[in-house]
Amino acid sequence: MPQQLQPYRPLLLAHLGAAVVLGLVAACSGGADPEGTPRRIVREVEQTLKTVAQNELVRDPELATRLGVLPDAAGYPFGGYLSDRSQAAFERARLERLETLDVLVRTARPAPGSALARHLDTVIAAHEAAERVLVSGHGAGDLSGFYPYVADHMRGAYLDVPELLARRQPMETPADVEAFLSRASQLADAIDDDRRRLDADARAGVLPPAPILARMQALAASGALETPETSFMVQTFDNLLNGVEGLSPDARTQSAARLRTIFTGDILPAYARLAEDITALAESAPSEPGVWQLEGGDAYYRAILDAYTGTRETPAELHTRGLADVKRLTTELDAALAAAGLPDGTIAERLIFLGQQPGQFYEDSDLGRAALIERLTQLSTKATGLVQTQIGPPPAGAVTVSMIPFAFSAAAPSAVYTSRTADGRNPARFEINLLRLADWPDFSLPTLVYHETLPGHHLESALAAEQAALPLARQLIWNPGYGEGWASYAETLADEGGLYTDDPLGRIGYLQSMLLRAARVVADTGIHQQKWTRERTIAYIQVTAGLSREAATDEVDRYSVWPGQAAAYWIGRQRILDLRERAQRVLGPRFDAKAFHAAILGGGPRPLDMVEADVTRWYTETAR
Repeated sequence: MPQQLQPYRPLLLAHLGAAVVLGLVAACSGGADPEGTPRRIVREVEQTLKTVAQNELVRDPELATRLGVLPDAAGYPFGGYLSDRSQAAFERARLERLETLDVLVRTARPAPGSALARHLDTVIAAHEAAERVLVSGHGAGDLSGFYPYVADHMRGAYLDVPELLARRQPMETPADVEAFLSRASQLADAIDDDRRRLDADARAGVLPPAPILARMQALAASGALETPETSFMVQTFDNLLNGVEGLSPDARTQSAARLRTIFTGDILPAYARLAEDITALAESAPSEPGVWQLEGGDAYYRAILDAYTGTRETPAELHTRGLADVKRLTTELDAALAAAGLPDGTIAERLIFLGQQPGQFYEDSDLGRAALIERLTQLSTKATGLVQTQIGPPPAGAVTVSMIPFAFSAAAPSAVYTSRTADGRNPARFEINLLRLADWPDFSLPTLVYHETLPGHHLESALAAEQAALPLARQLIWNPGYGEGWASYAETLADEGGLYTDDPLGRIGYLQSMLLRAARVVADTGIHQQKWTRERTIAYIQVTAGLSREAATDEVDRYSVWPGQAAAYWIGRQRILDLRERAQRVLGPRFDAKAFHAAILGGGPRPLDMVEADVTRWYTETAR
């Protein structure tokens, strides 16, 4: 077994204040950058942001691998380390980020409206949001997302690390092989750290609801029963070993044997301990979801909604608005279904009936899955003309379309976009979960593609990488209201741009997607503020949006463990539409869609309040 690496903790934070001081006393050469910031301040801010990024990657080496950050940029060789999931690490991270925030707010200000000011303000806002949420002392989170529970049925060491090793870990050199084995040797401890934190939070009254624990227990118990021959992680390692240059046959055999020893001797028992512990926790778990049950739960939920969307509305006000939007969209979808020859029955009944018609469903077989992937690939090029008209040249990088491997589909979302890694090793990917092919009638596919690829996530992400020149600290931060808001707005842009002109059934899929986005606001606030039960929420999603029982259950269980995220789609989309309407009123015939979209996309992922400030600055200057 490889020697286990000790946590890598260079004293980067101790140097952060020094970096600011050094920036202040740096050689005061005259002049300013093109946006008017004195060069000494540019150096100070850039050094501070670099150190902030390296601090975050020391805390989360797994994130460094997922992003494809090079070791030199991260400041250390992170490839053999797992993120520290202990209670001590959780508490230390919060204190360190508080110290970092103090340094950030004391950093000299760049020129107002400059890209450098936007970088600094985005990083400050992320630290402020993290403190407002994580002051609760439970769950998990970073500078982008927050979760009330340490682990759940979609995330945690028991799910994240095997997927990381099997799908993201480099395996090209003998050093990569050692890094893989080192991380594998730390997996059991990572699972145990999550388990101990789950227990600690449970003693404080913070426990996932019983249905979530049941799903977690099933996943952990299944993991405990795996063998090297059935483990996707082990089999992937074996397959990749054959392509590692400079590794002798004996070294390959020894490496494969070492992983099996780790797997059977350490990892499988850790899964068994987790499954047993979850079974015990379930005896005292709440039967229903909702962070309203937690001490300070209302403030926690408000803090998350603010972090994701910057909304000024209360959860109750959002709930009311969501209900009104659902009513309006239901009327519009009813008319579209009637025009397609389906005038009778509820919305859900007609959508289900439509999905069962010839040409709408894909056979549950390898051939059926291949046909669906081919359909998605064809659709991914359809929006290119719209992008050129409304936004500009499409991104240079392509996006690959594939299915999520079955080994991970039980814990995966319905679809996911992953941007191209910084090292270029992995291309941008749009992956769909085909565990249940019946969830994907053909009429639902176009808007899914427009959301995930062009003009949605892939466009936004690729343009940020190609044009925004974001420093590493910005690349670590993703704002759900901005990202999911843009992708949901992109669905509407596709509709307005005529992509459904010759595809009335595809437009029904678009309206169903919009209806689901609005229903998510109702369901999210319903669970976490209105005290809705799980069953009531599942039934609401089924009846309102026409999803199957299984798909609606997956949706609701996701909302239960990721409060606020589901609401961010609709709130973010609406804020972008409101900004567009405001700009059109101010500029009239001088309104330019490309310039409007550039004002949004040119700044990269950031809080929606900052997007609003950038758009306001643009149309104000244009109106002069």
